[in-house]
Amino acid sequence: MRRPLATTLMAVIVATLTAACGTAEPSRSVDPPRTFGSPSAISPTASAPVDVSPGVADDDRAAIEEVAARFATAANAGDEEAVAALFAPDARFDSVGRIYPSRDDIMTRFLVPEVLRVGGRYEPGERRWDGTRLTVTYRFTTASGGREEFTYAYLVRDGLIRDVVGRYL
Repeated sequence: MRRPLATTLMAVIVATLTAACGTAEPSRSVDPPRTFGSPSAISPTASAPVDVSPGVADDDRAAIEEVAARFATAANAGDEEAVAALFAPDARFDSVGRIYPSRDDIMTRFLVPEVLRVGGRYEPGERRWDGTRLTVTYRFTTASGGREEFTYAYLVRDGLIRDVVGRYL
């Protein structure tokens, strides 16, 4: 009895794939995760602080933290000029997915109408370093009593804010 051609081809394909797959464990091309230091190096009770942002010197960290503090102070005062002066001309601001690609856009489309002109107040909270970014948690209150909590992850270079990623908590 003759088999139809399609059945024969299917049998050949299944046999080829079965032989090609084999039963051996596939090789892994991903390196195992690396660990850095001993477990006590990341313990909250460790005596030495953990450097979570390699490449950012302590002096640079202090300067970046000062820029973030000046931003909150100037914004809380409603000082449009001082706020604008903290941003590089080609700065970028991602406010929960709304992208403002320049200082002018950041000011005219976001900070002036949504923060400065509504009497918004930033209350800084936790600060942490994520790589080369300083992330600050804020509680924000408008003059009319609206409240929000969010983070700004600042990228600061040469004393100017170059990029901010804002996310709600």
